Amino acid sequence: MNVSPLFQPLEIGRLTLKNRFVMAPMSVHMTEDGSVTDKEIAFIERRAAGGAAMLIIGSICVRPDGNFGGQLFIEDDGRIEGLRRLTDAIHRHDCLAAAQIHHAGRETSMRTSGYRPVAPSPFPPETVAGLQAEYDPPHAMSTEEVRDMVECYAQGVRRARDAGFDMCELHCAHGYLISEFMSPLTNRRTDEYGGSFLGRMRFVTEIIRRIRELVGEEYPLACRIVGDELREGGIDMALAVEIARYLEKLGIAALSVSAGMFPFVRTVSNMYHRHGVNLYLAENIRDAVHVPVFAAGQLDRPDIQLAALEKGKADALCVGRTLIADPDYPRKLREGRIDDIIWCIACNKGCHDRSAGDRSVKCALNVMSGRESERGFTLEPVRRSERVMVIGGGPAGMQAAADAARRGHMVSLWDERRELGGRLRLAAVPPHKERYAEACDYLAREVGKLPIDVHLSHKVTLKEVKEQNPDAVILATGSIPFILPVEGAEQDFVIPADDVLAGTAQAGRRVVVIGGGAVGAETAHLLLEQEQREIYILEMRDGIGIDLPQDSRICLLRIFGNSPDMHCLTNSRVTSVGDHSVTLMRNGQEECLERIDTVVMAAGARPDLRLKAGIESLGLKLLVAGDADAPRDYVKAIRQGAEAGRAV
Repeated sequence: MNVSPLFQPLEIGRLTLKNRFVMAPMSVHMTEDGSVTDKEIAFIERRAAGGAAMLIIGSICVRPDGNFGGQLFIEDDGRIEGLRRLTDAIHRHDCLAAAQIHHAGRETSMRTSGYRPVAPSPFPPETVAGLQAEYDPPHAMSTEEVRDMVECYAQGVRRARDAGFDMCELHCAHGYLISEFMSPLTNRRTDEYGGSFLGRMRFVTEIIRRIRELVGEEYPLACRIVGDELREGGIDMALAVEIARYLEKLGIAALSVSAGMFPFVRTVSNMYHRHGVNLYLAENIRDAVHVPVFAAGQLDRPDIQLAALEKGKADALCVGRTLIADPDYPRKLREGRIDDIIWCIACNKGCHDRSAGDRSVKCALNVMSGRESERGFTLEPVRRSERVMVIGGGPAGMQAAADAARRGHMVSLWDERRELGGRLRLAAVPPHKERYAEACDYLAREVGKLPIDVHLSHKVTLKEVKEQNPDAVILATGSIPFILPVEGAEQDFVIPADDVLAGTAQAGRRVVVIGGGAVGAETAHLLLEQEQREIYILEMRDGIGIDLPQDSRICLLRIFGNSPDMHCLTNSRVTSVGDHSVTLMRNGQEECLERIDTVVMAAGARPDLRLKAGIESLGLKLLVAGDADAPRDYVKAIRQGAEAGRAV
């Protein structure tokens, strides 16, 4: 593959990008008070060192009431010194620095920012695809308040320039404040900042004119716009072109084209979307303007990237999650080190979906992402090589084995399955989830590069552990399905979801899935796609797929909502399984589902610790990782595997 077109320079105003890779702006949640932290500098500098031409840092908030959480601030001159530390770190690596200047508008809350959100017009929080926005009703800005906000944006750009940023990008997309003024869906004003197209564009016009008064005409200024808000009554493709042409006339040096607004499903696309899902929107804008156009949205494979440039769909490629997964992606690609690339699989676990615990950015497959400043998490060579036995070849076991071997230990890896991957292989079976297999293949490939003695189709016994006599054991045996302890659950038409996913059990035409979490919901989707079936999902909680990333969950619920054969019964507790029937309590009432051919049990999993007590009795050094510790998700499993491999 000839990747040289990806490494041609590009002129953006007075700037020259050394190649076509630009880190997309991402809020990495590494600050509590808007200040630049050492942790964020380490994260950003690592991406600058990987060969990208420009990093867009964002979103950087112009005023505290526009904070959607974890953002850097640029609301006063006191922020300049910290931001200069960031730009200095980027510039050390022959990389350009850009600042995305932002205000969330209505898309935040008092709980997050401490202030009531502001917006051009009253616009109550919506429910989209069954998801209620966690925003507070905004305050509609007065004419004078709008003029004050113009100054906030302009001063933000001036401060960014003073902090050493080579370019600024105004965030005019995704339903945030500037795009709220641009969009007829969210701007219902009757003063000079609303009404006609020119009225809705007045806010950004005044911002740009004031910026030019402060920083001059030569300082490069770009805009991120939305190619389609994907909402009825909002900005569509035709209006996006009109906006782009208008901004070009105002002297914008480049346009970055994204998609969507709340609930951000296509803004940060996921496994349900194809690679390059928003590329047609960038092409639509590029055909209409003469300034360079940046594309965004799962541009995470070389063939897609090359096609974008060679077919004239875009001039530069905004890659965000690609560089979270592998900061060295541009360098590895240029050097032809394809097998060394950590590919983003768009799972959005750890990067976009950070709903649990620490919200700072992570990557499921690259355990160092977000931990660049943690000196105790490096792969230090061991002083004395030991024999390490890793039991379990799932994601935790593979990561543990690889990291222990990289440090110099003599490692053996054991699994009872025919191939490495564990239950993560099953996660790749439902529709649109095939890329989980890519994660398994990557981890298995890394194991294969190292001197690790791999034993497959081999169930380890305690006797065998004794015979191997290792210096340490890492127990990564994963989890086993939990069978709900209700009357009738032992009948032969009751089967575990794992057996359905593995293809070792077949379901009939009328199916009850007990458990509507990620496993149950995605197994139900598989059954729905396989053939004509009537499916009932029974879930004790008040929602289906609650433990899925929000964007994936929305995509799945839309599929379910469009199928007359899918029935999602929430707040439902199964009390017994009868003769091809299931009895449940729902909303205080007993109900019975009759003529059921198959019951699929997806009620969770429990750690497989059958070897733990025996190994402990041998007095061996023992570490437990992944689902064997507690079943959660593969992000946690891989991280624990890394921690075990680096601690042994």
